[in-house]
Amino acid sequence: MPAFWAIGGAVLSGGLGFLGSSSKNRQAKEAADRQNEYQQKQYEFQYGSVYSPELGGEAKRQYDFAVEGLEITKRNNEKNLQFEEATQLQRYDYGMGIRDYEYSQAVRLYDKSVSQALQQTSFNELAENAATVDQDRLIHEQLLSLAFDETETLFNYGAAAAGVGLKQRQAKAGAATEAQATRISALKSTGAAAARGMAGRSAAKNVQGILAETGARQAAIIDQLMFSTEANDQELFRMNRQLLFDQIGFQTSRESAKLSDAAARSRLRAQRLQADMQAYNGIALVPEIAPPMPKPLALPRPEYQEVFKPAKPPRPQDNVPMLENAWMAGFGGAIQGAQMGLSIGKGLYSGDSGGGPKIPTPGTGTQSAAVQAGWPGNLNY
Repeated sequence: MPAFWAIGGAVLSGGLGFLGSSSKNRQAKEAADRQNEYQQKQYEFQYGSVYSPELGGEAKRQYDFAVEGLEITKRNNEKNLQFEEATQLQRYDYGMGIRDYEYSQAVRLYDKSVSQALQQTSFNELAENAATVDQDRLIHEQLLSLAFDETETLFNYGAAAAGVGLKQRQAKAGAATEAQATRISALKSTGAAAARGMAGRSAAKNVQGILAETGARQAAIIDQLMFSTEANDQELFRMNRQLLFDQIGFQTSRESAKLSDAAARSRLRAQRLQADMQAYNGIALVPEIAPPMPKPLALPRPEYQEVFKPAKPPRPQDNVPMLENAWMAGFGGAIQGAQMGLSIGKGLYSGDSGGGPKIPTPGTGTQSAAVQAGWPGNLNY
């Protein structure tokens, strides 16, 4: 009967070992297939089909995205550069326009200053001419006044001299008349004495007395005439000297008026010159156009590096499951089962007088020969 137990244990353990090994192999294959399928999907998602040499999947999308981003960057940079160049060109055109405008304004200002200066000089000339006319009239009036005064002085001198001459002639005439009257009176006295019939020394003395008186009177008349003539000469001398002084004064006044006129005309010329200089100083500088602005240059274009296109890596290696030999596992299990059955059979029939099987009870500490030999038991269950 122990052989029965050994056969049964071998069949049971061998079958269970074969079935467990077959199940483990099937599970390992299924796990490897799932892993290989996942790796293939992951590879195809990342790099494209494993059967195509062309790059695909996420790597291709990232590459296309980077290429498109580079193209967008190029277009944006080119637009920015073109905008900057257009802005510089616009700034250049505006600056050249401002340059031309400022030059035209400077030319207008210069022309206006020249026109104002010419108008001012023309006005200065008119003012100088008007002042010259006034000065001519002034010097003419002054010289005319001096001529009138000089003429009046000459008239007064002539009248005074005529009066002195008249007084002198009157004195001479009066003296002659008085002398004539004295002679006539002497003749009358002499005639009267002779008519009285006087003769001798008395008559002669009487005549001598009359003649002496007449001579004295004539001498007095002559002295009076001499005194009057001397007084008239002195008066005429004083008048001549005063006339000379007046003529010198008129000449001096005439020369002074001419000098004043010359000084006034010099002041007019100086004022005209100063006014003209001020007018000329008001003329702006001859405008000169500013140097042209530098023409805008084309901006340098950046150099771009092409996007790196990754190569497709090798396809993932398939996972190979670790398989057991089911027959060897069944065979090993049969051997262990036979040993365990034999051990159980021996334990049941050894030392039993009644010939019945001895079933070990749990907790008694009795172990089979396989367990005692170190078999851990079927770990698949």
